[in-house]
Amino acid sequence: MRLSRAFVLAAGLLAAAAFARAGTTPDSTRTPAADSAAAPTDTAHAGVARGWRLRELSAIEGDGAHPLVEPDGVLSDAFGHIWVSDASLHKLRRWRADGVPLDETGALGSEPTQFRRPGALARVGALGVAVLDVENRRVSTYDHNLRLLSIAVDLASTDLESRAGSVRPLSLASDRGGALYVVDAERDRILVFDYAGAFQREVGGYGGRSGSFSGLTGVAVTARGRIVTVERPRPRSKKADPSDSTLARARIQWLEAGGRLIASVWSPPLASGPSELSVAVAVDAIGRVAIAGERSGEVFVLSPEGAPIARLTGLSSPRAVAFADDGTLLVAETGAARVRRWTLEPERTD
Repeated sequence: MRLSRAFVLAAGLLAAAAFARAGTTPDSTRTPAADSAAAPTDTAHAGVARGWRLRELSAIEGDGAHPLVEPDGVLSDAFGHIWVSDASLHKLRRWRADGVPLDETGALGSEPTQFRRPGALARVGALGVAVLDVENRRVSTYDHNLRLLSIAVDLASTDLESRAGSVRPLSLASDRGGALYVVDAERDRILVFDYAGAFQREVGGYGGRSGSFSGLTGVAVTARGRIVTVERPRPRSKKADPSDSTLARARIQWLEAGGRLIASVWSPPLASGPSELSVAVAVDAIGRVAIAGERSGEVFVLSPEGAPIARLTGLSSPRAVAFADDGTLLVAETGAARVRRWTLEPERTD
């Protein structure tokens, strides 16, 4: 089934909100080394800078009438509504930001309005939302009223497999033009599709060099169309000492749209070490990056320059993160079957 996606894009592109945060302005929307000719960095950060903290605002939890079992994807739409994909119940649900349930769609199956373990979510255009239907190997798009628009990308199509080979989808992102970015866990690459769902190119591929990936798990796209990726923690060399703390660091890369490396940093150590199941990534309107370690139960927020500025610990299997237009951070915890909202603010000094 392929319906027109014109409704999603005809409304125009919604400008992301700028944040009146201390030390940040709309002019600071950038990624590391994006505006300089300096060589890309490959930096390991030892800790988190003081001065910022994440304060919890609210939580969304299911109930008997609106159960939530395994939140696998999360986002905030243009109206501030929270969308959550439930991989176990094969549903797509919406809540108000204050936790009041709105509506839902989906059931187990392979028909156009059904899912098999829906995962990552991404905004498309001003009002649309794309859903990665993992086991059906496709990307579906919905309007702001939770109505199916199209099967935008069929990852199992003969045409795509003849051009790009088999795809094992893992994560999803979009840019302001409506292009879709699908992480292929099979070959450690990103497949890029245009606003109409036509395959355009692939980015990356397996390898340890900058611009390649080893254990790619997450992708996000900045307001300027640059790609941000995150990989599972891994040794930085085959001869690494097992006690080396770099074994517990995830690599984050910033790439131009065509795949050219801009910068690369290593996260602070994740408590679970290299056995980390998955690391999710999100980026806000001014370029700050959030990463979540599912097994370690940690979330780090990095500055636009890649330096860690805030940290959450003790979370219950955080599998997905997303920024809302107002700058709040959404974290989907699969272990606790909930979504929590946090705001980044200066630490108090009194």
